[in-house]
Amino acid sequence: MKKAVLILLALLMLTATCWAAAPKGKEVTITGKMTCTFCNLPAAGKCSKECCQACLKSGDPVLLEDAKGNLYILLSGEHEKPLMTPDRLNLLTEKVTVKGMMVKRGGIQGIYVKEMGKAK
Repeated sequence: MKKAVLILLALLMLTATCWAAAPKGKEVTITGKMTCTFCNLPAAGKCSKECCQACLKSGDPVLLEDAKGNLYILLSGEHEKPLMTPDRLNLLTEKVTVKGMMVKRGGIQGIYVKEMGKAK
């Protein structure tokens, strides 16, 4: 019985730690072009969908550029779940609308994505 209580307490402490680490920022909805960072961070490029898909599959982060030229690194809004599903990979180089939590630190801005879809 003591062992079960100790295991339960340990699980509760681990869960509380994950909740405490949840990102805090500003809720945003941003529309822009979604691409790979490798080809488009240094300068706006004309990267193909296939090239961006290959860059992401090799580990590059996803980049979103809004109409004003602001850049955002897109991050998974769910802990330990991938951001880019096969359906989302097909949205690369397209205009998308992203809803999520924007965070900034040291000149970098990112969005923890809650929803993503093709822009209307």
